[in-house]
Amino acid sequence: MNSPIATLPLYDLPEARIQTDALWKGLADSFRKFGLNSEPDSMSFKVPDALFRADNCYAETVFFAQICGYPLTHEFSGRFQVIATPVYKTPFFSGAEYRSAIVVHQQCEWETLAQAEGSRAVINSKNSHSGFNILRFMVTQLTGVAHAEEKLNKAFFREVLISGGHRESLLRISQKQADVATIDCLTWSMLERYAPENLQACRILELSPPAPAPAFVTERDTSPAKLELFRKALQFACNDPVLKSVCEQLFLENVEVLEDNSYNSFLKMEKESIEDL
Repeated sequence: MNSPIATLPLYDLPEARIQTDALWKGLADSFRKFGLNSEPDSMSFKVPDALFRADNCYAETVFFAQICGYPLTHEFSGRFQVIATPVYKTPFFSGAEYRSAIVVHQQCEWETLAQAEGSRAVINSKNSHSGFNILRFMVTQLTGVAHAEEKLNKAFFREVLISGGHRESLLRISQKQADVATIDCLTWSMLERYAPENLQACRILELSPPAPAPAFVTERDTSPAKLELFRKALQFACNDPVLKSVCEQLFLENVEVLEDNSYNSFLKMEKESIEDL
């Protein structure tokens, strides 16, 4: 059996790789300190020394990972167990809840998303909450369609492009190849700090309703005792003076353990949304 992996793919900017690797080193040290490397039963909980960076990372056996709430409740439903939800210190977070930014070109004169009707949207993926699910939810609210099975008389956007990533969506906006996108607000903050040139031609039109932030997860068969060790180790790491500077550089303030059904809000939002844009 392959050794389990640790992966933090959502906010792993190349420009901040040193900080992300330092964060993992601190987290791994904390996991070892709390005994997650000393279980005698199997290799399944050996703390990985380095982050795994490759496509299809969730296809591996996961020791520790971060995942968006939409694939967590869809493609990987029943696969993972939520350890905790990170709290990031940015203007776009309320505790463990985050938002998406509705982004347009700097020269765009719109004041609300409603004015984007008939324009070109770009999404990162149909498997993303921040880039797709939340946008169709907001469009549903604008159009007054009450149930997902109802159809709009016509499409809200005249064209919907798929970019493959938030950064690529921003590039489409900057180059005026698309008119509107929804961007994960932590991605926006990370780019603002580490690659501000990516945002120079863009501006935030408005913010989305909140939802639980991408979760820290492990495999579903993790025992309650080990899950509790994970949580204690995470909270210790976030409050460790040695790791504080690294956490601050990545906006990580703390973690919260949400109610078990918290991520069902993604399913509820989907149920209340039109099927597609």
